Amino acid sequence: MNAKERIIVTGGCGFIGSSLVDRLLKDGHEVLVIDNLCSGKKENVDGDLQLAKLDVWHDEKKMRKTFQKFKPDVVFHLAAQKDVYQSMLHPMKDAQINIIGSLNVLEAMRSIGGGRVVFASSAAVYDPDNRLPIPESAKIRPISPYGISKRAGEMYMWNFSNHYPVAAISLRFSNAYGPRGSFGTPNVADLFIQKMMQGTSPQIFGSGEQSRDFIYIDDMIEAFIRAMKVAWCGEVNIATNTDTTVNRLYDLVAKEVGFEGRPDYQEAREGEIFESRLDPALAKEVLGWTPSVSIEEGIKKTVEWYKDR
Repeated sequence: MNAKERIIVTGGCGFIGSSLVDRLLKDGHEVLVIDNLCSGKKENVDGDLQLAKLDVWHDEKKMRKTFQKFKPDVVFHLAAQKDVYQSMLHPMKDAQINIIGSLNVLEAMRSIGGGRVVFASSAAVYDPDNRLPIPESAKIRPISPYGISKRAGEMYMWNFSNHYPVAAISLRFSNAYGPRGSFGTPNVADLFIQKMMQGTSPQIFGSGEQSRDFIYIDDMIEAFIRAMKVAWCGEVNIATNTDTTVNRLYDLVAKEVGFEGRPDYQEAREGEIFESRLDPALAKEVLGWTPSVSIEEGIKKTVEWYKDR
């Protein structure tokens, strides 16, 4: 690959997308952001870039023309409906955005002769009964429409990689957090920080003993960059192989913020898995990637970012 690439980032005005755009610009790439600006905001991205206000599932023809004009070497497909709970309430909307949107991105890439596609997938594709840590070879049985739509996206990525000049890799991320996490659909860590800094007790759905594999944004961005530079196709876990309960996360945030209130416990929500921890061994083998930021350090950095703002 050339040192300088022409790159499209869908969903580039959101939490993860805007952080990725910053890194790509810093590395000297030419960047076009596609975002419908429903949750992401234009001011989240800054620098010498192009921005097209488009919806990946609704504006199919306009998006294809945008691809044909810009002619990207690489596409990072992050635009998505990201809320598991909302996918349970509105499965049709979730499928339109996440399945049809992903297919439209692939078709747009095929229309220009192909190239590299890096797809942001999720740990939500796995069977919640799998033994931990979960490798890529574990049973696939998503229990939410969100997980189903992400698995469908992966399958289209694989299909296009086998039948068309498209080289797609799907990154199965565990739970993201970090600075800017309030952009778009806030993650649990950022919700905790925001509430505590306002002096309000955050809600915890369920007992709080459900666990997640939390991954810091900088580690995620490094995985994206490495995925762009290899030719490997398929699915790969991007995670820390460390489980943290929601109660433990609450305590870490409270300590950094200086909050002494107790959680507001609510009933557990449908579609949420109880525990998740992914095995990232394949990421080390394929991408040369390993996580570097612990949950303690990551929460500290995230709280400092909020305080600076």
